[in-house]
Amino acid sequence: MSRTRVLVEIAILVAMAFVLEFVFSFLPKMPQGGRIGISMLPLVVIAWRHGVVQGWIGGIVFGILNLMLDGVLYHWGSFFLDYTIAFGLVGMTGFFKPLIKDHVIVFVGAIITAFLLRFVSTVLSGVLLFGEYAPEGESVWIYSIVYNTTYLLPALILTMIVGVPSYYAIKSIDRDNINEMY
Repeated sequence: MSRTRVLVEIAILVAMAFVLEFVFSFLPKMPQGGRIGISMLPLVVIAWRHGVVQGWIGGIVFGILNLMLDGVLYHWGSFFLDYTIAFGLVGMTGFFKPLIKDHVIVFVGAIITAFLLRFVSTVLSGVLLFGEYAPEGESVWIYSIVYNTTYLLPALILTMIVGVPSYYAIKSIDRDNINEMY
Protein backbone atom coordinates (compact mmCIF):
# COMPACT_ATOMS: atom_id res chain seq x y z
CA MET A 1 0.00 0.00 0.00
CA SER A 2 1.46 3.38 -0.97
CA ARG A 3 2.35 5.94 1.69
CA THR A 4 -0.14 8.37 0.18
CA ARG A 5 -2.93 5.83 0.41
CA VAL A 6 -2.05 5.07 4.04
CA LEU A 7 -1.99 8.78 4.88
CA VAL A 8 -5.36 9.35 3.20
CA GLU A 9 -6.89 6.36 4.99
CA ILE A 10 -5.62 7.60 8.36
CA ALA A 11 -7.00 11.08 7.64
CA ILE A 12 -10.39 9.62 6.72
CA LEU A 13 -10.50 7.46 9.85
CA VAL A 14 -9.51 10.38 12.11
CA ALA A 15 -12.22 12.47 10.43
CA MET A 16 -14.67 9.61 10.97
CA ALA A 17 -13.74 9.49 14.68
CA PHE A 18 -14.24 13.25 14.89
CA VAL A 19 -17.66 13.01 13.21
CA LEU A 20 -18.68 10.16 15.53
CA GLU A 21 -17.67 12.29 18.52
CA PHE A 22 -19.85 15.08 17.16
CA VAL A 23 -22.77 12.70 16.42
CA PHE A 24 -22.78 11.49 20.02
CA SER A 25 -22.55 15.04 21.40
CA PHE A 26 -26.31 14.91 22.10
CA LEU A 27 -25.49 12.67 25.09
CA PRO A 28 -24.80 14.51 28.34
CA LYS A 29 -21.19 15.46 28.95
CA MET A 30 -19.60 14.61 32.29
CA PRO A 31 -18.97 17.64 34.56
CA GLN A 32 -15.15 17.52 34.25
CA GLY A 33 -15.15 16.09 30.74
CA GLY A 34 -15.83 12.77 29.05
CA ARG A 35 -18.74 11.43 27.04
CA ILE A 36 -20.17 8.12 25.86
CA GLY A 37 -19.47 7.47 22.18
CA ILE A 38 -17.80 5.19 19.64
CA SER A 39 -15.15 7.56 18.35
CA MET A 40 -12.34 5.25 19.47
CA LEU A 41 -13.35 2.55 16.97
CA PRO A 42 -11.82 4.30 13.92
CA LEU A 43 -8.66 4.93 15.98
CA VAL A 44 -8.36 1.22 16.77
CA VAL A 45 -8.86 0.49 13.06
CA ILE A 46 -5.94 2.80 12.20
CA ALA A 47 -3.64 0.92 14.57
CA TRP A 48 -5.05 -2.45 13.48
CA ARG A 49 -4.45 -1.79 9.79
CA HIS A 50 -1.28 0.31 9.87
CA GLY A 51 0.57 -0.35 13.10
CA VAL A 52 1.59 1.33 16.30
CA VAL A 53 3.26 4.49 14.95
CA GLN A 54 0.42 5.42 12.61
CA GLY A 55 -2.10 4.54 15.33
CA TRP A 56 -0.26 6.76 17.81
CA ILE A 57 -0.19 9.67 15.36
CA GLY A 58 -3.86 9.22 14.43
CA GLY A 59 -4.81 9.13 18.12
CA ILE A 60 -2.86 12.30 18.91
CA VAL A 61 -4.40 14.14 15.96
CA PHE A 62 -7.85 13.03 17.07
CA GLY A 63 -7.10 14.08 20.66
CA ILE A 64 -6.25 17.60 19.50
CA LEU A 65 -9.38 17.75 17.33
CA ASN A 66 -11.44 16.44 20.24
CA LEU A 67 -10.06 19.21 22.44
CA MET A 68 -11.10 21.71 19.79
CA LEU A 69 -14.61 20.19 19.77
CA ASP A 70 -14.84 20.36 23.57
CA GLY A 71 -13.56 23.92 23.51
CA VAL A 72 -12.62 23.80 27.20
CA LEU A 73 -9.34 22.88 28.82
CA TYR A 74 -10.05 22.44 32.54
CA HIS A 75 -6.35 22.17 33.39
CA TRP A 76 -3.24 22.55 31.22
CA GLY A 77 -2.24 18.97 32.10
CA SER A 78 -5.46 17.74 30.51
CA PHE A 79 -3.98 18.52 27.11
CA PHE A 80 -1.64 15.61 27.71
CA LEU A 81 -3.43 13.13 29.98
CA ASP A 82 -6.98 13.54 28.66
CA TYR A 83 -6.32 14.24 25.00
CA THR A 84 -2.95 13.54 23.37
CA ILE A 85 -1.68 10.70 25.60
CA ALA A 86 -5.10 9.13 26.25
CA PHE A 87 -5.95 8.86 22.56
CA GLY A 88 -2.36 8.35 21.42
CA LEU A 89 -2.16 5.21 23.56
CA VAL A 90 -4.87 3.70 21.36
CA GLY A 91 -2.09 3.25 18.81
CA MET A 92 -0.57 0.57 21.03
CA THR A 93 -3.32 -1.76 19.84
CA GLY A 94 -1.39 -2.01 16.58
CA PHE A 95 0.71 -4.68 18.32
CA PHE A 96 -2.24 -7.07 18.27
CA LYS A 97 -2.61 -7.91 14.59
CA PRO A 98 0.90 -9.08 13.69
CA LEU A 99 1.50 -10.94 16.96
CA ILE A 100 -1.65 -13.04 17.00
CA LYS A 101 -3.64 -14.64 14.21
CA ASP A 102 -6.14 -12.23 12.66
CA HIS A 103 -9.45 -13.00 14.37
CA VAL A 104 -12.51 -11.09 15.63
CA ILE A 105 -11.71 -12.03 19.25
CA VAL A 106 -8.27 -10.45 18.87
CA PHE A 107 -9.90 -7.32 17.41
CA VAL A 108 -12.25 -7.16 20.42
CA GLY A 109 -9.18 -7.59 22.64
CA ALA A 110 -7.60 -4.61 20.85
CA ILE A 111 -10.71 -2.52 21.54
CA ILE A 112 -10.68 -3.51 25.22
CA THR A 113 -6.95 -2.73 25.45
CA ALA A 114 -7.48 0.68 23.83
CA PHE A 115 -10.09 1.54 26.43
CA LEU A 116 -7.96 0.23 29.29
CA LEU A 117 -5.00 2.36 28.19
CA ARG A 118 -7.22 5.42 27.84
CA PHE A 119 -8.76 4.59 31.22
CA VAL A 120 -5.33 4.53 32.89
CA SER A 121 -4.48 7.93 31.41
CA THR A 122 -7.80 9.51 32.40
CA VAL A 123 -7.69 8.03 35.92
CA LEU A 124 -4.21 9.51 36.37
CA SER A 125 -5.58 12.81 35.12
CA GLY A 126 -8.40 12.60 37.66
CA VAL A 127 -6.00 11.88 40.50
CA LEU A 128 -3.33 14.42 39.55
CA LEU A 129 -5.45 17.23 38.11
CA PHE A 130 -9.01 16.91 39.40
CA GLY A 131 -8.59 15.47 42.90
CA GLU A 132 -10.20 18.59 44.37
CA TYR A 133 -13.57 17.42 43.03
CA ALA A 134 -13.51 14.24 45.10
CA PRO A 135 -16.01 14.37 48.00
CA GLU A 136 -14.56 15.06 51.44
CA GLY A 137 -13.09 11.89 52.92
CA GLU A 138 -13.26 9.86 49.70
CA SER A 139 -10.11 8.45 48.11
CA VAL A 140 -9.07 10.46 45.07
CA TRP A 141 -8.22 7.19 43.33
CA ILE A 142 -11.66 5.68 43.96
CA TYR A 143 -13.34 8.91 42.86
CA SER A 144 -11.34 9.03 39.61
CA ILE A 145 -11.90 5.34 38.86
CA VAL A 146 -15.67 5.61 39.43
CA TYR A 147 -15.93 8.90 37.51
CA ASN A 148 -14.11 7.59 34.44
CA THR A 149 -15.86 4.20 34.53
CA THR A 150 -19.28 5.88 34.33
CA TYR A 151 -18.68 6.98 30.74
CA LEU A 152 -15.86 4.74 29.48
CA LEU A 153 -17.55 1.42 30.31
CA PRO A 154 -20.75 2.21 28.35
CA ALA A 155 -18.58 3.58 25.53
CA LEU A 156 -16.56 0.34 25.52
CA ILE A 157 -19.70 -1.79 25.32
CA LEU A 158 -21.17 0.34 22.54
CA THR A 159 -17.87 0.28 20.64
CA MET A 160 -17.69 -3.52 20.86
CA ILE A 161 -21.28 -3.84 19.63
CA VAL A 162 -20.45 -1.72 16.58
CA GLY A 163 -16.88 -3.02 16.30
CA VAL A 164 -17.63 -6.70 15.73
CA PRO A 165 -19.59 -6.19 12.50
CA SER A 166 -17.06 -3.55 11.48
CA TYR A 167 -14.27 -6.10 11.83
CA TYR A 168 -15.79 -8.27 9.11
CA ALA A 169 -16.12 -5.27 6.79
CA ILE A 170 -12.47 -4.36 7.43
CA LYS A 171 -11.42 -7.93 6.76
CA SER A 172 -13.23 -7.94 3.40
CA ILE A 173 -11.57 -4.62 2.47
CA ASP A 174 -8.18 -6.13 3.31
CA ARG A 175 -8.98 -9.17 1.17
CA ASP A 176 -10.02 -6.93 -1.75
CA ASN A 177 -6.77 -4.94 -1.44
CA ILE A 178 -4.72 -8.13 -1.60
CA ASN A 179 -6.59 -9.21 -4.74
CA GLU A 180 -5.90 -5.81 -6.36
CA MET A 181 -2.18 -6.19 -5.76
CA TYR A 182 -1.89 -9.39 -7.82
